Amino acid sequence: MSKEKKNDLTIKIFALIIAIILWSYVMSEENPTITKEFRNTEVSLSNYSSLERQGLVIMEPKDPKITIKISGKRNYVNRILEEDILASVDLSGYSEGSVKVPVYIDVPSEVRIVDYHPKEILFKFEKLVRKEAVVTVDTDGSLPQGYVLGEPEIKPQSVYIEGPRSWVDSVTDVVATVDLTNRTEDIKVTVPIKLIDEKGDDVRGVEKEQNLVDVFIPVYKVKKVPIELQTENQLPDNYEVMDISINPSEIEIKGKKEDLKNINSIKTMPIDINYLIGKRNVVVELDLPENISLVDPKKQVTITLNIEESRTKTFNYTLEDVDIINLSSGLIIDEGDLSKSFEVTIRGSSTKVDLLNKEDLSIELDLQGLEAGSHQAKLSVKDGEDFMVINIQPEDLNITLKEE
Repeated sequence: MSKEKKNDLTIKIFALIIAIILWSYVMSEENPTITKEFRNTEVSLSNYSSLERQGLVIMEPKDPKITIKISGKRNYVNRILEEDILASVDLSGYSEGSVKVPVYIDVPSEVRIVDYHPKEILFKFEKLVRKEAVVTVDTDGSLPQGYVLGEPEIKPQSVYIEGPRSWVDSVTDVVATVDLTNRTEDIKVTVPIKLIDEKGDDVRGVEKEQNLVDVFIPVYKVKKVPIELQTENQLPDNYEVMDISINPSEIEIKGKKEDLKNINSIKTMPIDINYLIGKRNVVVELDLPENISLVDPKKQVTITLNIEESRTKTFNYTLEDVDIINLSSGLIIDEGDLSKSFEVTIRGSSTKVDLLNKEDLSIELDLQGLEAGSHQAKLSVKDGEDFMVINIQPEDLNITLKEE
């Protein structure tokens, strides 16, 4: 090759190199490499059906998002839209609990991924559970005075609820609310049920097998009546009941108006009076009529009796020991009659009678309307708090009244 041709080839190669350099320079200046950040890019969930097959649901996050940064030539990067970026997680193979799941990114070939975060997302998976829950009745308002509720009947008594385990477990009560305002008759209603947590708030997101239940609540009238002690058999002759008290002396009963109408007292169940000897306080049961019950079924009735061995005691008196009443003016009792004697026999508990003296008895002779002459006058002795008079011998005395 001639020297001239050789030089011409060299110049051409050199020119090509210069052209390439100039083109690269121009391209770098006119279409430079840039980066771009996409925030809150939605993450798609793949293989979600595998969770459903295991009866799992995602508790959180409900709407996972990431931030991603890409790089590339400006003319390519500027054409990239958020929907051109695919962020996804594969949900297959996981079980109940909290799990970090890796995020996969796919971008167009003209750009590259500089960075993204988070690279793992913490998912919380829970089992869908089904549970039977008992329905209870709650009330709103109040009955008029003198009325009370009976035991409610609910149909059905329980319902099935279904949802994520934690939500189902948060349900502490399944409640049917019934309004009591101005109710005086039995209540029969169909009402919705609510799911309540321990704070009394509604639980949402849990499905109910049914939303309505039938509720029946009897409404009873209240009446307060005295209690009567009912005993059987007799005390031995040397014993007597000194005092009786019933605590409470009255009790509240409930029933339908027609059943209560003719009930004016409640008797105790018959109790052997001899069983009470030596006992101070005895709890007794009440003999309640049919269809009648206590307002407070836990209320106890206690009988307090004082049963003591009795004793008799006899005192001797003369008319000088007696209070003469209603003696007409100008008359006196013959002095010989004042020495006439009689005796009074009393009976009471031994502890009381032993302490009594003859002066503790009040004896009167009433001469109302009697004139001068001979008469039979009747003696009167009053019972005391701790004894009773069982005999006066003689009860009538022959006396002579004469003028002063």
